[in-house]
Amino acid sequence: MNFLAQQILWGAVLPALIALAVLVVFNWRLGRGAGVSLHWGTPVALTAGYLFAHWRIVGLPLSFPPLDSNEWLFVMGVVVTLWAIVEHFTARWERARAAARLVLAGAVAWLVLKPLIGSVWQGSAWYFWWGGLTLGWWLWWSLQAGLADRLPGPVVPLVLSMVAGGGGLILLWSNSSSLSQLGGAVAAVVGALVPLMLWRRDVLVGASAIAPAVGLLGLVWINAIAFVPVPAWRIAVLAIASLTPLLALLPAFKRRSLWLSVAVSAVVTAIVLGALMLPTYRAYVASAQTYGY
Repeated sequence: MNFLAQQILWGAVLPALIALAVLVVFNWRLGRGAGVSLHWGTPVALTAGYLFAHWRIVGLPLSFPPLDSNEWLFVMGVVVTLWAIVEHFTARWERARAAARLVLAGAVAWLVLKPLIGSVWQGSAWYFWWGGLTLGWWLWWSLQAGLADRLPGPVVPLVLSMVAGGGGLILLWSNSSSLSQLGGAVAAVVGALVPLMLWRRDVLVGASAIAPAVGLLGLVWINAIAFVPVPAWRIAVLAIASLTPLLALLPAFKRRSLWLSVAVSAVVTAIVLGALMLPTYRAYVASAQTYGY
């Protein structure tokens, strides 16, 4: 088996199968009807698949607190799973959940970005970047949580998987192989939700179920901006592309088939991703030719 096939197997196929197997176990006897969300064990399934991929791609953290920014993603997987379970059982307290989510995002961003204080970001620049990345992550996370709490069917995990996968290619062409693979792992495990939601298309994904994917992918993007660095505007475009399920909330789509909103959201997402990926790939090829790769 060649190197690429090994990476796909260990970083995408097996993590997705692990996530899907655990998803089926937790959600097999799930009730039906409007307003029903996925089982509280759903985030455990997604994180199990991701942690397996993380172990195979970059290994386990060698210390705590981690010394490498990528190692924080393993810790984040555990933390965000615990948070997601709490979020599942506190669904009625939306404002409290949003406030706690902001605190969590700010604390994790601080710990991950702290090595850059005084070296890359000095003085007020540190607070600007830490505050800006925290608020951006929190806002995007909250919007995804709102969509997952309101839209039944596969549209939210499908679009999020597309964006995580497309973003993985963006990171690869920005010379970050490890973050690219970790982003691809997120795409694989959240993609495992799609067949489940096709089977239980009247059920809501729920904010807690989507939390591991959004928490981990957001931290991948923060690492990309801070440590690669990838231009922040590219990550912003990826975040915007992931919000196309908002189209399903428009009155024109509410009165139509679920599949129409899924198809339109997927197509619009693909167009935005294509528009971003093409110039990024061209810049990557030009750079490789310049340096003789």
